Amino acid sequence: MFRNIVATAAVVALAASASAQTPQQIAGNLNAVTSRTTLEYTMGQGYQVVNSAQRSGPETIFNNRDGNIYYYTTLAATDEFVDEGSFAAAGVNGTEQVNGLTFDYCSSVPDAAGTAITADVRLYAEVVAFTGITGWVDANNRNEACGYTLAGLPGDTNLTGLTCWTVAVDLAGGFECTLPQEQSAGSMDTFAHSVMYNDAFSSGATGPLLDSSLGTQLGNDYGVADYFEYYDMSSPLGLEYLGTYWFGGPAKAQANFLIALDGNPTDTQAYYSANPGAADTVDLQGDVEVRGGQAAGWTITNPTAGSNYALIASTGKKDLAVLVGGNAHLLVDWLGAPLLPAPFVMTGGTHAQNLPPVLPPSIQVQAAEYAGALNPGNITAMSNGLTHSN
Repeated sequence: MFRNIVATAAVVALAASASAQTPQQIAGNLNAVTSRTTLEYTMGQGYQVVNSAQRSGPETIFNNRDGNIYYYTTLAATDEFVDEGSFAAAGVNGTEQVNGLTFDYCSSVPDAAGTAITADVRLYAEVVAFTGITGWVDANNRNEACGYTLAGLPGDTNLTGLTCWTVAVDLAGGFECTLPQEQSAGSMDTFAHSVMYNDAFSSGATGPLLDSSLGTQLGNDYGVADYFEYYDMSSPLGLEYLGTYWFGGPAKAQANFLIALDGNPTDTQAYYSANPGAADTVDLQGDVEVRGGQAAGWTITNPTAGSNYALIASTGKKDLAVLVGGNAHLLVDWLGAPLLPAPFVMTGGTHAQNLPPVLPPSIQVQAAEYAGALNPGNITAMSNGLTHSN
């Protein structure tokens, strides 16, 4: 069962002389922040410098990236600082699917090539203050919900002693991460996130930016608290957890590490073939929640010029390599359990419609790319599936 991060039924005592519910103050390692450059990171491809990053979405489901940032903190390559947040109870399936994330860091590692840093990003289903990550065994079994290694990130490319970065990571296309919402409204059961930084010198000269208590919040930072859980991977196996820490509570240095998470609309989750083919390339996104009696919409985010698209809907799933010579998969039960008599043409790669008042508990949709008339022989590619729960 998920537990409230503040009011737990039983509290595990911290080591040494620390009070069981008083964070320990970490040694002062705060540094002033300079301006940041934005990177867009694509899994399996690396990063490019951009003016503004396009993650996934369409919704921002968590955001503690404050408008006024003053400090960053350095981490050793063996340090894992685990921070918390909550997803408000909403919808019917009790989860959120993360399909994009943004985090910020600074580095003083000289790096003219812009490839010196490796960041290990982890998302956890639950963390409890003064107890740590639920299900943690040791450094080799952390019980993370999802983990991502982002290699080849830049350090101090300016060669001026410090360069800071904002990294937007697109997780759509099979890298999504599903995390739990709070169990009941207001309980603030907490998921967790961390980023560990390593460089060619293992110098510990890189680390995350900190949220500020000043300024206007940019989005949902529900469930955050001014402390984090500290793990040291250089400790003996099973003894990595050091307790709950903070920076002492100064106005400009909250112990919240900047991150924003994007996701699908409530009760919408992407799914994929167990063995994707070369023509399973279309990216289908739901625009809004799918609810009876309301307007719904779907968008192809990577349309091919000159191609046509159609939306197929059903109440059942399939995973059949029966299209494009076996290179594309049918992911909905198109003929066996049709919800609609015929696919909807997606003019310009979009489709919108008003839904009937009563919907089935689960709807599956998928998009087909085709040329000419819509028939199996003219299909050139297929999309991921989307499950809409009601």
